[in-house]
Amino acid sequence: MKTVIIPADFSPESLQVAHILARNAQEKFSIVFTHLFHVADDIQDLLFSTYRKKEYDFVSEAFWEECHVIKNLYGNKVHSIKVEFFYGNKLAAFKNFLDAHDADFIAYSENNGIPKLSKSSLDALPVIKKSGLELINVDKIEEPAKSQEICF
Repeated sequence: MKTVIIPADFSPESLQVAHILARNAQEKFSIVFTHLFHVADDIQDLLFSTYRKKEYDFVSEAFWEECHVIKNLYGNKVHSIKVEFFYGNKLAAFKNFLDAHDADFIAYSENNGIPKLSKSSLDALPVIKKSGLELINVDKIEEPAKSQEICF
C-alpha cells in the first residue's frame, strides 16, 4: 500500500487534492495531511512556546468531518487519513519526516498553492519540490487535454 503526503492548510482546497487522488487512484493508499513549520532558533521560544499544541487548532471540525466523508466515499481506495505536522528548518529533516511516514508520493495543487497558517509556516512548495520524492500535481490529473492516470 502506498502513502501520499498532502501539504495542507486544512482548507477545502486541501481536501480537493485528496478527492482528486481518490477518484483517480488505481490501488489503495493512505493519506497524511501535513503543514510545515519553522523550528524556533531562540532558546526562550523553545522553552516557553506551545507551538506544538496550538497547531492542531488550525484543523477544524469541518475538516475532520470532510476527511470522514472522503474515507466513506472512497473506502475501497483510501485506507487511512491522518494529520501530522512537520517542524524543522532543513531539507534533511523533511526527508526524515517523509521516511518516517513511508511516503511514496507528495500530492499538491500548484494552482492553489499551500497558504501559510502562521508566521512560523514554511513556504512548502519549494521544499517539497526538492524532497526527491515523486510529486503529483493534481491540477494535471483532471485536465481534459492532459489527463494523466495515477499509477499507484
